[in-house]
Amino acid sequence: MSLQAPESGDRETLTVGTHRLALEPPDTGLVRFRGDVSDADVARILDAFEAFATATGRAYLLLDVADVGHVTPEARRVAARRQLPPAYAGLVVFGGTFQQQLVAKLVTTAGWFLRGRALGKPMPVCVKDERAARAWLVAQRGS
Repeated sequence: MSLQAPESGDRETLTVGTHRLALEPPDTGLVRFRGDVSDADVARILDAFEAFATATGRAYLLLDVADVGHVTPEARRVAARRQLPPAYAGLVVFGGTFQQQLVAKLVTTAGWFLRGRALGKPMPVCVKDERAARAWLVAQRGS
């Protein structure tokens, strides 16, 4: 898949299975998971995010897990094995139940310890809602 960075103010939305990936200039990829997540879904989302991050020079990833269903073991493996693009700037997970937040925090933190920390990437964060996620993003941009 080939993507070009959207012009300033333009938002490109991609549908991947039942999920949505919004690429928001200047540097934000927002994934809204809806239902079960397959390995093909994860690969397509990460491919699109990587192309966007490369085109823009820096990108943050926001994940909305409020309506996520079952994440297959194959999907978790694809996510775990993917290298972070050099332009990846950080990850924040929001939404969902306490249990979903806990699982997301454990998985993203483990991935950070295995790869992200060594690359100097910020530790992933889990917050309650999209407002808090975007506030985190503003703070990251400012630092």
